Amino acid sequence: MSIKKNNESLFALILAGGTGTRLWPRSRRESPKQLLPLFSARTMLQETCDRIRPIIPPDHIFIGTNEGYVDAVREQLPDVPPENVIGEPEGHGTAPSIGLAGLHIQRIDPDAVMISLHADHYIENAEGFRRAIQAAEQVARQGYLVTLGIQPRHPETGYGYIHRGELIEQIGEQPVYQVKAFIEKPDEATATQFVQSGEYYWNSGIFAWKISTLWEEYERYQPVLCEQLKKIGRGLGKPRERVTMRRVWKDIQNETIDVGIMEKSQRVAVLPIDVGWSDVGSWATLLDLLPSDAQENVVVGEHIGVDTTSSLLYSPNRLIATVGLTDMIVVDTGDAILVCPKSRAQEVKHIVEALKQNNKHKYL
Repeated sequence: MSIKKNNESLFALILAGGTGTRLWPRSRRESPKQLLPLFSARTMLQETCDRIRPIIPPDHIFIGTNEGYVDAVREQLPDVPPENVIGEPEGHGTAPSIGLAGLHIQRIDPDAVMISLHADHYIENAEGFRRAIQAAEQVARQGYLVTLGIQPRHPETGYGYIHRGELIEQIGEQPVYQVKAFIEKPDEATATQFVQSGEYYWNSGIFAWKISTLWEEYERYQPVLCEQLKKIGRGLGKPRERVTMRRVWKDIQNETIDVGIMEKSQRVAVLPIDVGWSDVGSWATLLDLLPSDAQENVVVGEHIGVDTTSSLLYSPNRLIATVGLTDMIVVDTGDAILVCPKSRAQEVKHIVEALKQNNKHKYL
């Protein structure tokens, strides 16, 4: 399937509100990972926009983020209309965020298809990803909630899985399946069985749906949240829009789109893709994705090592010298140093919690 020109009814929401605690100390409260350049001179948010620009124009791209990041997002994406950057007073899960963006998009085009993406994902094959989005749009127009499933490369216990059902159709070389079930993060043995079966995919959290279909499912499965969002919608474009938004948002239902809608809906389809996807969930991910040297070390900055292999040495501002390290992560940001085994990289978020508990707020 070839890449088509921009579709006037295709919109994108990029979720960019997290704080990226697993990438501390590089990712901080004031500069979260999605606003950082981790893989190139472009930030992860900019790379996400660059990936979809060939098929979705800037005025059809919306960014959902924290109020405190609105100015930074607008600065990084000058071609996206400022009003398309939606600032939330506080985080309440992806279901309210997606619904809020849906309100804005619906005012422009009630027949729109929305693609929901994350600003902190890495995708190697951008053209293949765009083809998948266009196939997902076709399926969404048939009334499905569509999720992109990642072909698993190995048994992974850190991701949720999607169990595919019957084949719905074939769009070119792209198969489309019904979804039997969403499965929470499995143990190693179960993940191995999933991969061996060939019927399971990693849950990417990337979705496509018609706005009208999405609202039908909100009304069916999340009626309280749906009514709260409608109250915000009735205030859009009016003088007290922001006042209404803040008043409703402080009590809005806290829910993820996965649990609140996708796991309940009977009209979910999955498109399996293999585009070099990663959710960049920890420093260990960078060790896997960035180029390595002859000792399989990933070095950002200057490093001198003796008997040091398969490690991430991240220090843009000063020399790191190591002896006898294997499968380790060392990150130096000037005011803080992180040292941990690669196998425990997910636990860096506990450091952030410990900093809060010990009133070390200047390091957050």
